[in-house]
Amino acid sequence: MKRAIEMCLAVMIMAGTLSDVWGEQRLSEKTEQSDEPIRLDEVVVMGQDLRFKDSPSTSSRLELTPLQTPASIHSIDNVQLKKNGYQSVAQSVEMVPGVLWGDPPGQPFSFSMRGFTVNQITVLRDGIWLGPASMAGRPQNGFNLDRIELLKGPASVLHGQGAIAGTLNMVTKRPLTNDQNSWEALMSYGRYDTIKLGGGAGGSLGETLSYRIDLSHTSTDGYVETADSRSLNGTGSLLWKPVDELEIILGYDYMEDSLPNYWGTPLVSGAFGSKPLKGVVETTDGRTLDKRMRFLNYNVSNEKANSHQYFTHLDVIWKLNPSFSLRNTVYYFVADREWRNAETYTFNATTGLIDRDRFFVSHDQHTVGNRINATVKSPLATLPNRVLLGMDFSYVDFTRRSRFFGNVDSVDPFNPRPGLFVDPGQSFLNPTKITTIAVYFEDSLEVTSHLRLVTALRQDFIRLNRDSFNLDGNVNSDNAFERTFRPLSWRLGVVYDFTHSIVTYGQWTSGADPVGSNIFLVNGNQDFDLTNADQWEIGMKSQFLNGRLEVLLAGYYIERKNILVPIGGGGLVDNVGRQRSSGFELESAMRATSQWSLGANAAFTVAEFESFGANSGNRPPNVPNWVVNAWTRYRNVPGLPFEVGGRFRYVSDRFNNNANTVTLKNYERVDVHVAYDNGPVRILARITNIFDTVYAYWGDTFYPDQVLLGSPRSYELNMQIDF
Repeated sequence: MKRAIEMCLAVMIMAGTLSDVWGEQRLSEKTEQSDEPIRLDEVVVMGQDLRFKDSPSTSSRLELTPLQTPASIHSIDNVQLKKNGYQSVAQSVEMVPGVLWGDPPGQPFSFSMRGFTVNQITVLRDGIWLGPASMAGRPQNGFNLDRIELLKGPASVLHGQGAIAGTLNMVTKRPLTNDQNSWEALMSYGRYDTIKLGGGAGGSLGETLSYRIDLSHTSTDGYVETADSRSLNGTGSLLWKPVDELEIILGYDYMEDSLPNYWGTPLVSGAFGSKPLKGVVETTDGRTLDKRMRFLNYNVSNEKANSHQYFTHLDVIWKLNPSFSLRNTVYYFVADREWRNAETYTFNATTGLIDRDRFFVSHDQHTVGNRINATVKSPLATLPNRVLLGMDFSYVDFTRRSRFFGNVDSVDPFNPRPGLFVDPGQSFLNPTKITTIAVYFEDSLEVTSHLRLVTALRQDFIRLNRDSFNLDGNVNSDNAFERTFRPLSWRLGVVYDFTHSIVTYGQWTSGADPVGSNIFLVNGNQDFDLTNADQWEIGMKSQFLNGRLEVLLAGYYIERKNILVPIGGGGLVDNVGRQRSSGFELESAMRATSQWSLGANAAFTVAEFESFGANSGNRPPNVPNWVVNAWTRYRNVPGLPFEVGGRFRYVSDRFNNNANTVTLKNYERVDVHVAYDNGPVRILARITNIFDTVYAYWGDTFYPDQVLLGSPRSYELNMQIDF
C-alpha cells in the first residue's frame, strides 16, 4: 500500500514539474498576483471531475443534484467518455473509488464494490432493471451512451430487489431539442487486432420531431489464444415535442455479442509448475501458475457464449405546470443467450493433465413493464417540499435450459488439443415467471435554508413461479415451487450545508435481494425469504477554489443477513447467516489551470462472513482492502494542440474462494496517452499497462481452481470526428 501511495504522488509531482517546465503558472501563483477571481477563457472538462452539478436520476427521481442527495453518486458524462476514447463501460467505471470489474464468460459484467460483488450491484439500462447482473449484464460499448451513473450502497427503495452495494445505470444518447444537426464517428485499432468503430447522427426532422441514432462495433482476437470476441450495439430514439410541456420519446436498443472464451488459467502443483508466475497468486497448498500456460486456452474449438437482445421503451413526460409533472415509461425486452463450453479446468497431479468438463446453458427471456410517477412541488406547511409518488409493474418470462457433464476429457497443460462440444441433446428445463408490482414515494423537504431531509419508501409485491423438468420431460417437484415476497425498503437521509460549497450528509437505507446468486436459480429446497441489508453512511462533499477543486469523503457500514453464496461448480450454494462490510472512500479532482487537471481517489474496505462454519471471519472473494487511482491531463503541450496524460491504479490482495486459500496478489498498473486536437478531429494514442505487469484481476467462485489473468501491455490508436 505504501508503494501505491508513493507512485500516486509521483504521478502528480511529475505532472506538476512538467507544468513548470512548459511555463504554465500555477493557480496559487495567480491568486497571489491578484485579488480578483481567476477567469478561464475556455472551460473544458479535462479530467474526471466529480459532476456535483448534475441531476442523476439513478440516485433520485426528484432532480436533486449530488450536493442535495444524501448518498455517494458518481457520473461519467459523454464528454469524459469521448476524451478517454470511448472505452468500455467497465474500463470507465473502474476509475470510481473502490470499484473492480471482471468479465468471466459465465458472468460477463461483474463488479465488486463496498465488500459485495456481481448480483449485489444492480445494472440498469436507461433506468430500467432487465435482470440480475450475472445473467442480463453484458459488456457494453461506451460510444452509444450519453452518461454512466453509479450510486453506491443499497438502492432497493429506488430500483427494487437486487441493489445492495450499488446501482450502475447506462443512459443512452437521446435527441436534442435544438435545430442543429450533428454527426460523429469513431475509428480505433489496437494490439491483438482490437477494432472499435462507431457512427452517430442526430438532428431535427421538423419543428416538433428530433432523432438520434448510433451504431458501434468492437472486436478483438484477445491476448489469450483463440479468445476472440465481438459486439454490435445499435441505439436510436425519436423525440416528439408538440408543445413545450409535453415530450414523447420512443427508444430502441439492439445488441448482439460473442464473449471471449477464456475461462481462466488453471493452478498446478508447485512441483509441476517449474516456471511459476511469481507475485501473481499465493495458495495455502503450494499450487501456482506456470508462465508457460499464461496465454493458452483450454476451451473447446466450437465453444459458444453468444447473445442477442432487443430493448424498446416509450417515455411520456408531461409537465402540466411548474408544480406538477407526470412521467410514464412502458418497455419490452427480449434476450436469447447461449453457452456451450468446457468451463472447468482442474490439474490432475496423478496424470499431469488438465481435466475438463462440458456445460451447456441457454436463456430465453421476455420482460414487459410499466413505470408511472408524479412529482409535486408544493410547500409542506411553509417549508419548500418536493414529493414523488409512483408505481412499477413488470412481468418476466424466463426459460433456462442446462446440462452439466463432469470430467469428460483431459488435455496436455502445455499443448491442449481443443476438442469439441458434442450436442447434449436433452437438457433440464426451468421456466420461471416473475410478476412484480411496487408502489413507492420519495420526498425532499427543506427544513431550513441549510438543512434538507430526504426520505423514500417502497413496497414490492413479487410473485415467483418456478417450474422444473427433468431430462425425460417429467416435472421435478423438488425444485419447482411458487412463492410470494413482500420486501419493504426505505431511505432516511439528511443533508446539511455548512456553506454553499461544503455539504455534509448522513443516511440510513435498506435493500432486499434474492437469497441465492439470483432469483432465476433459486430451487424449491432453497425456498427462503429475500435477503435483507441495511447501510449507514455519512459523508462530505466540498468545492473549493471557485469550483475547480472538488472533494468527496464517505464512510459506510453495510450488513446483509440470511444469504446463500456459491461454493463451487454445478451451481452449489451454502447458507451464510451474515455478511458485513465497512470502510471509507476519498476522492478529489482539480482543474489546477486552464490546461492542467489531476485527481486521485482511495477506497478502504473491511468485509467478512459471519455464521459460515469454517469460513466465518473470512473475506468474500474479489474484495480488496485497498483500491487507489490517480490520473492527470495536460493540454497544449508546449503551446500546441497536444494533450498528455496518465493513469495509475493499485489493487491490494483479494481471494479467489470463500475459504481464502487462494490469494490474488496486489498489483499496480499504469496507462499513458497522447492526444492531438484539431477542430472536430481528436486523435488519441494510448498504451495500457505500460510496465507489462502480470496480474490476476478476477476469480470466479464457481471455478476455484483457475484465475483470470489481466492483459499484457497493449496499445491503441483512436480517432474521433465530430461535425
